[in-house]
Amino acid sequence: MNTIRRIMAILIVAAGLTGSYAADFQTVTERIDQIIYDELPAGTDVGIMVYDLTTDSVLYAYRENVLFRPASTQKVITSIVALYSLGTEYSFETSLRTQGEILPDGTLDGNLYLVGGIDPSLSEQELKGMVDELKKAGVRRINGNVFADVSQMDSVHWGSGWCWDDSPSSFQPYISPLMVHEGFVTIQVRPVGNGRPPVVTVTPANRFIKVENRSLCGVDSLGAFSISRDWIHNDNTIVVSGNCRRNETKDLSVVGTADFTFTLFREYLDDAGISYKGFGAGVSPVMSNALVTVSHSLNSVMKEALKESNNLYAEAMFLQLGRLVKPSGAGFKDASGFIDNFVSRKFGFASHEYNIVDGCGLSMYDHLTPSFMVNMLRLIYKDPVLFPRFYRNLPVSGMDGTLKTRMDSKSAINRVHAKTGSVTGASTLAGYLTTVGGHEVAFCIMNEGAIRTAPSRKVQDAICTALCELK
Repeated sequence: MNTIRRIMAILIVAAGLTGSYAADFQTVTERIDQIIYDELPAGTDVGIMVYDLTTDSVLYAYRENVLFRPASTQKVITSIVALYSLGTEYSFETSLRTQGEILPDGTLDGNLYLVGGIDPSLSEQELKGMVDELKKAGVRRINGNVFADVSQMDSVHWGSGWCWDDSPSSFQPYISPLMVHEGFVTIQVRPVGNGRPPVVTVTPANRFIKVENRSLCGVDSLGAFSISRDWIHNDNTIVVSGNCRRNETKDLSVVGTADFTFTLFREYLDDAGISYKGFGAGVSPVMSNALVTVSHSLNSVMKEALKESNNLYAEAMFLQLGRLVKPSGAGFKDASGFIDNFVSRKFGFASHEYNIVDGCGLSMYDHLTPSFMVNMLRLIYKDPVLFPRFYRNLPVSGMDGTLKTRMDSKSAINRVHAKTGSVTGASTLAGYLTTVGGHEVAFCIMNEGAIRTAPSRKVQDAICTALCELK
């Protein structure tokens, strides 16, 4: 690490750092060198970029121009581009639309369209509420058909380079314009008396998902307890098997989220006593009226994507970017092309600094350099309107989100606002921190080749803590 220290000494002089801050930073630089040397997991690579926003100077750089997998720090890029391109007032909408009129006898004289807007936040309560509002408007029957409009995106439900065997995990949902309950169902299993089948509950309750309960309580010969579905054949039948000894809960993704949502919607129509002639897929006419609309703000979607690292919410933002160039039938390639064009045209980044194919970082093909990430963080930092909206949605060390239990020491707690990232083989952290001396710092740490995340996170936390202690 002697070469790095010599480079850092040059950087300090070039940046014009003087007095106690320069001396203190030199000590911290040596600490970071030692952390990398002593604690970096064997066989792994790391890239680091640290930039002092207060003095407008590089503080630390090591392999900062090497491409690494960003994992969920990709959500930082998606959020920044979404703020610039969609605008702070943007909302994700699901609506009931028609060309018909509501007649005095309670007949909607025309077709009804459930129009999906790639809204990741739509809940079963809101979907039912749409039917309730329809009934409050006086509708008792529909003199036409009920259609599901999923025209806002194409039929490709996963991003390029996603791992097929991550299904049926809820963190990798089948994305569509119509998604209720975030594209998954919650299976709860409660044991009863020995030798009897446990009680299985599916949330949201629906007629779309089938359950095969092969489990018994207190029968050891049945083997290990399991909740699964046949994900290899994309079957939505939930299979509960084995010996049930305690309460169990599991979230499983749903194949065909639009069909699932539309089925649930029709169930709510039936429960409300609203009849209709038939149903199917269809596109709402351009000249139609919205009877009911449910919407969620970009800020609320971004908060969930960043604070809780929710993949679906990040992809919803990503696909909305695709719709800016292709309003109907947009897909992952459209969104990827939009971001590529946006960051190169607006900010002048070169294509060798990044490869972006999805919004959340699940893809094996996503790659960024630490310098690219930090430069994006620097850009939004300079925007007095957008930066506060972005900054407050980042996880905070020792306080909330995915950093709630990390960096909670006295010197680092509540000082690091950053996005975590982890997939098999990569662990990353990128965002901002405030030193005890009051300097604002942007940073990115990308560790690749790490199968276990704990050692990599230990390195990230140690580096950030050392930087926080800068006076």
